[in-house]
Amino acid sequence: MFLTRHYKTGGHRPPLQHMLATLALAIMTLTGFALSKPQDTLKVTVDLVNVQFSVTDRQGRFVPGLTAQDFKVEEDGRRQEIRNFARENELPLTLALLIDTSPSVRPVFDEEKLTAASFLESILREKDLALVIGFDQSVTLLQDYTENLKLLKRAIDELEIGGGTSIYDAVYLAGKEKLNDEAGRKAIILISDGEDTTSKTKLTEALVAAHKSNAVIYAISNALPGGLFGRGRPGLGGFGGGSIRTLRKFSEETGGSTFVVGDENSFAKIFDQIAQELRSQYSLGYFSLNTARDGKYRQIKVTARQPGYIVKSRKGYYAPRS
Repeated sequence: MFLTRHYKTGGHRPPLQHMLATLALAIMTLTGFALSKPQDTLKVTVDLVNVQFSVTDRQGRFVPGLTAQDFKVEEDGRRQEIRNFARENELPLTLALLIDTSPSVRPVFDEEKLTAASFLESILREKDLALVIGFDQSVTLLQDYTENLKLLKRAIDELEIGGGTSIYDAVYLAGKEKLNDEAGRKAIILISDGEDTTSKTKLTEALVAAHKSNAVIYAISNALPGGLFGRGRPGLGGFGGGSIRTLRKFSEETGGSTFVVGDENSFAKIFDQIAQELRSQYSLGYFSLNTARDGKYRQIKVTARQPGYIVKSRKGYYAPRS
């Protein structure tokens, strides 16, 4: 399975260049590493486990100004040593915008495109990159990585309604083909009603690809109450043809959030909330004490030392395989 490419080129930063920027930051913050040893610098790109996370207080307000000493991280219940730490403004952002273009989203499609373009304009900064993918029965890369807002907005504007919904394929291909080779902070904005009808990929395969890419997924349900064809399937929260549970699965597993478009929650308000969270993120890295290169899933738990602070991060990762 391949990602269909139909896009205009922009100011794409090569993945290696992006990786080296983060590598340099990691090396500078590591302790006890000799920079003259090639094997040490190589290890940073291979075995360093990076975790993006956000911190809120009991009132749900994001907490700024924290340091590595304010957190502890565990892997499979075993305490790990934090080796690098960064606030959101210290690392570039790589953003993948995935937009459902199936017939069920037609009533909100124009508003969706307009606010998505405004969101990119508000969140992207110097050295940040974004791409645009549309998906219905197929998955199409309309604009590859670029920092050029004009190209990104044009790609969004050119999205058209198609047939079918391949949400699993879209997440799988974005994670495996595009985000996997990028470094720094990575996020997927997934806009869909959540019901997959035409994917060749299974949900578990899409989740594995998302985990391996280290991207945080922010899902936006654009399904309307009652839907276009009645009340929708039982057990899916009353959204016609949509599955909020699928969207929540993607976001909860990767440390993101799920939002629902409704009377009191417009696209503009949702994008504002996502932008605020992206600007408030932290990132930490550690070398796992489990040196087995077995490809198995390992659980991650990041906690704040300060009582009352709530940390949201991805739940785990897949170890390298020899």
